[in-house]
Amino acid sequence: MKCLHITQEYAPLFSEGGLGLSSAALPAALHSRYGIEHDLVLPYYPWLLEQQGLRTEAVLTLPERRMGGVQARATVHRLLDGPGHGRLFLIQADPWYDRVGIYRDASYRPFEDETARAAFFGWCVAEWIVRSDRSYGLVHGNDWQSGAAMAHLRDRLPSLPQLLTIHNALYQGPLGPGEPAEFDLPVPTGMAEPNSLLLSAALAADAVATCSPGYAGELLEAFRGSALGDTLRDRGLHGIVFGVDPELWDPAALDRSSVPFDASDATAGKRLNKEALQKHLGLWEDSDVPVIGVCSRLISEKGSDLLLEALSPLLRRERLQLVLVGPADAGLRTALDGLLADAPGHMAHTPRFDQDLAWLLYAGSDLTVMPSRTEPCGLNQLIAYRYGTLPVVSTVGGLSDTVTDLRRDPAAGTGFVIPELTARSVRVTVLEALDWMGSSPDRLNGTRRRIMREDWSWDRTASKYSHLYARLGQTEDP
Repeated sequence: MKCLHITQEYAPLFSEGGLGLSSAALPAALHSRYGIEHDLVLPYYPWLLEQQGLRTEAVLTLPERRMGGVQARATVHRLLDGPGHGRLFLIQADPWYDRVGIYRDASYRPFEDETARAAFFGWCVAEWIVRSDRSYGLVHGNDWQSGAAMAHLRDRLPSLPQLLTIHNALYQGPLGPGEPAEFDLPVPTGMAEPNSLLLSAALAADAVATCSPGYAGELLEAFRGSALGDTLRDRGLHGIVFGVDPELWDPAALDRSSVPFDASDATAGKRLNKEALQKHLGLWEDSDVPVIGVCSRLISEKGSDLLLEALSPLLRRERLQLVLVGPADAGLRTALDGLLADAPGHMAHTPRFDQDLAWLLYAGSDLTVMPSRTEPCGLNQLIAYRYGTLPVVSTVGGLSDTVTDLRRDPAAGTGFVIPELTARSVRVTVLEALDWMGSSPDRLNGTRRRIMREDWSWDRTASKYSHLYARLGQTEDP
């Protein structure tokens, strides 16, 4: 089978987070294990290609099209320097995508025309497929930005099977009255105009998947009685836990920023990496001070406000250290700057993703804290396991599927669960986690060794997706 994978990100070249990682890893795992080929298509981001010196080859120029008040022509390129097995195609439409940011401007605000630009991208994808007479056994769209492409393909190639993966339903690409017509968006016969591109994608799909069973249940409950909820129920919503790349996140890998170690020497390895992390960031150098490391966007949906409020008194009293890696929402910057000033030597923030620092952060941290308000899967807790770092998590989405509380089940537990989404509950849980870790070094070391050996690789995820691909594509089940 050959599939078309529609996405906005592809790690490590064009990525902000989990979507980029999954767009690279899932097709690769499906190819290596089941021989499923993929072409990937995403926008052409000029500044990212220029920064990395990437070369492309133009394969098709599309006719000019006016959409959202913008007259633009698009060119389809093939990336010549792409990693991995799949071919990457990029839709160049500079009036829409020649911006310093994939989704947001320099102040980390979403682009105001994000729905219109996604509608233009979607039309281009479908036009390219039809004009070039490309043949695929399945189209796999990701999130609302794939909605227009999937709607056009359903209209123009109605027998082509389509699968939608929802990575985060908080973002839907809202459509106002009349905008589906303005964007020339196909509407299924007998249906009212869709109110979002996410709904358009779901209507065009033959099946819908999301990133964990827990999040699937949350979506069906949250959208119960709405057009989106009815569509998700009718299509069948599959919750499939995502994975992490065991080679990218390998604590024993050489020639990285982190000191290599494995499960057999977890305690010694983590101590050496904590010392390296503290020295690298200019923190107070003391390997007995607990370090909490968080590699994430600092935004409300991640509970970052609760994290800062919960840990601020502990940081000011120098009872622990906090390392943050990731951009911060404007609303959190005042609190963040205040803490950085009040807790010198005990807090550090790098406002962008840095792979070298991420390796060192996971290797050198005792805990990672995720008080998320929504978390479709959560990759941070799965990456943390690879490094023997214990997660402290809320009870939402994929976190509830992947973290078992050590206080309730010391033999099989993997982390600590925050019972309530309040700053006080986050702080109490962190303190209880630290007490648990300090009460028995042998028990802690055994737990670290056990979680480091768990399999949360993409092979598990690919196995379930391969069955779904086979059913939709009407091929033999692997």
